[in-house]
Amino acid sequence: MFETGGLKKNTNNTRERILQTTFLILLEKGYDHVSISQIQEKLGISRGLLYCYFKSKSDLVFEACRTYFFDRFMTDIDFETATLKDFLNHVREVVFTLTKINGREIDIIKYNTLCSNLLLQNKDLENFALRQFSMARKLIRRAIENGEVKRLPESFIGATLLAILGRTSYITETHSKNYVRNRILEDIETFYNIIKK
Repeated sequence: MFETGGLKKNTNNTRERILQTTFLILLEKGYDHVSISQIQEKLGISRGLLYCYFKSKSDLVFEACRTYFFDRFMTDIDFETATLKDFLNHVREVVFTLTKINGREIDIIKYNTLCSNLLLQNKDLENFALRQFSMARKLIRRAIENGEVKRLPESFIGATLLAILGRTSYITETHSKNYVRNRILEDIETFYNIIKK
C-alpha cells in the first residue's frame, strides 16, 4: 500500500509508489502540466532514484498508464478460452474498482480522458494498446463464430464497447462519480443483452 512517509527499502514497493503517485498527479494535472520535478517532490525522492527505475518522463508515463489502465483490463482473464460474457463480467468488475486508487475516489471521466490523450501523444503506448486490443478482437471474433452473439461486424462490437468504456464526457444534471460509473456498468450489460443470441 502507498504511504506518504519515507521510502521503504523494498524495490518493488518503491517502483509501485512512483507509478501510483505519477498516475494520480497525471489525473489531477494532465500530461503537459506534470514534470519530473513535481513527481520527485511529491514522493520526496531524488531525481537519481527516480531515474534508477524509469529512463524518462515518457517511460514513466507509459508504465503508469500500462499499470493503471491496460493491466487492469487485460490481465486476470484467459483470452484463449473466455467468452465475451466472461470478458464483460471481468470488465465490469474492473470498472467498479477503477474509481478507487489507494482509497482515493477517482473520476472515471478524468481517467478516460487522460488515457485517451496519452494514447494520442505516446506512440509506444498506442502500439502497446493496439497489441492489447487485438486480444479482445479475437475474443469478439470467437463470440461471433461460436454463436454467442449475433453476426454483427466485429469492428462495430469492439468500437461500441470501447465507446462505452472510454467515455470522456457525460451530460447530465445529476453528474457524480458514482452516477457515471454506474451508467457505464449498465450500458455494458445493456449492449451485451442487445447483441447476444
